[in-house]
Amino acid sequence: MKKTLLAFVVCTLCMNLTAQDLDTVPYYLDNLMPDAGVYLPAPPDTSSMLFIDDFQQWIWGKSMRATPRGQRASWESEYSVSRMCQIYSEAMGFTISKEATPAIYRLVSRGQKTAAQAVDRAKARYMRIRPFARMNEHVAGAFDDEEHLRGNGSYPSGHTSLGWTTALILAQMAPEQQDTILRRGWEYGESRVIVGAHWQSDVDAARLAASSCVARLQASPEYRSDLAAARTEYLLWHGTAPANVPYPNSRRILPPPIDTASYRYQGDVAAHWLARSLRDTPRGTQALIDHSKHVEDFLNQFSDCLDMPLDTTVAPNITAYLTHVYTTLRTESRRLKNSGFRRRPYAQLGDGSMIPEEEEEESTDSSYPSTHSTLGWGMALAMVQLTPDSMNAILERGFEYGYSRVIAGYHWASDVQAARLLASYTFVRMQREPEFQTLAAAARNEYAALRGYTGIASVDNTPSATLTRSGDNIVLTFANGQESGVLNIYSVDGKVLRSMTVNSNTSTSLAGLPHGTYIATFTGRTSFVSLKTTK
Repeated sequence: MKKTLLAFVVCTLCMNLTAQDLDTVPYYLDNLMPDAGVYLPAPPDTSSMLFIDDFQQWIWGKSMRATPRGQRASWESEYSVSRMCQIYSEAMGFTISKEATPAIYRLVSRGQKTAAQAVDRAKARYMRIRPFARMNEHVAGAFDDEEHLRGNGSYPSGHTSLGWTTALILAQMAPEQQDTILRRGWEYGESRVIVGAHWQSDVDAARLAASSCVARLQASPEYRSDLAAARTEYLLWHGTAPANVPYPNSRRILPPPIDTASYRYQGDVAAHWLARSLRDTPRGTQALIDHSKHVEDFLNQFSDCLDMPLDTTVAPNITAYLTHVYTTLRTESRRLKNSGFRRRPYAQLGDGSMIPEEEEEESTDSSYPSTHSTLGWGMALAMVQLTPDSMNAILERGFEYGYSRVIAGYHWASDVQAARLLASYTFVRMQREPEFQTLAAAARNEYAALRGYTGIASVDNTPSATLTRSGDNIVLTFANGQESGVLNIYSVDGKVLRSMTVNSNTSTSLAGLPHGTYIATFTGRTSFVSLKTTK
């Protein structure tokens, strides 16, 4: 009863929000967002070979603290919307504030509130000890609350999630300045390593969590509306938009590939040898399967995640949409590859790969960035825009697809991480293309139609209840006998439409809901079911 009353009060308050209050409302509730604690691996333990890079970066960060770069990192430690606006005001050349640019401020503020939810559950799950606490020193951020940080998980980095989410959102709003914005967003995460608040792997994970957050935002009508208003306000400052804006220039955004003379090279080598040990395991078998990178391969893999067929016959619109995404991602990955050259692990170390028949040909192609990884992560982000009920499974598959390239010996770990970041801002840039918008809308409608009106509610991927529709009622049948709790029905953009206490095998009325597709959750579970009401 208390939960039902609370949900009613929250819904009532949301309906009575003022325009000013709306600035603080996230675009999605946390249980309608991807969960980084599910689709990303656990952080490296101090005994893991993967911790080598974390330790080396901690040493580098300490060396920067007494420099101007360290002073900037300290100033950036303030966790607030106003500080975020100051940071990107400098990058963009005009003042972003509630008074000067209310529409852009709202976009940044609501994006920041949503980004915080992209990492909160993973932080609570792992409660990783922060570098300053592990190394028995003080945090070097002037605005960091050390006592609070000691009780708040290090993995993934909350500051980095906010910074990279903001960078992606502003780059979508202002593609004319995308390179500067994205580079500033990348540096913001680096600052958290410098002040000793986060390990490098915390920052890497947070950038991926932010990418999945922004992919999810593309399905929100409220986000789209705020983005359009912010774009209009931006053009008042910037002037007429150019007819054609190129895709982001990765050489201006990402660091160059790690050289053998770099102190970080040992981290890449350690990750290589750890991954190599998996070659004779089932995970190694999957790495061989992942070597194939055609559109049909991704359709098959996402079919497994969705437990439904995806091909040109069953899902022609989704196929067309993913084909467009695939082509664009390959083009942008190739553009960065052609700008330099890095030897592949099997060629550098002379220890062979899992695909020896292609080694000679591939040895002349740069290892940086990994095109496979660009495709794996970028195609997963594209599916997140369509599939609110299977986000975690799809993102996990997209992440693992990139790791398969490290196992196979064809890419270094840093090649894979760079590729995922390239995929994230390339996918955001696609959103401005009319052709992409048309394909995405058709694919989204097709997915909703294919999903139908039945679903499975699950906990840790274990089916726990079936949900079906009968007339104007839905019926929940629990696998483990009698159970009761709060059922929430949401619109696809995250608005609560119904919140009610239900028991097993009881009917709950949906009378009054317009016909359409909805999301249902039961007692806060983070797996979703699709519900389609029909006439």
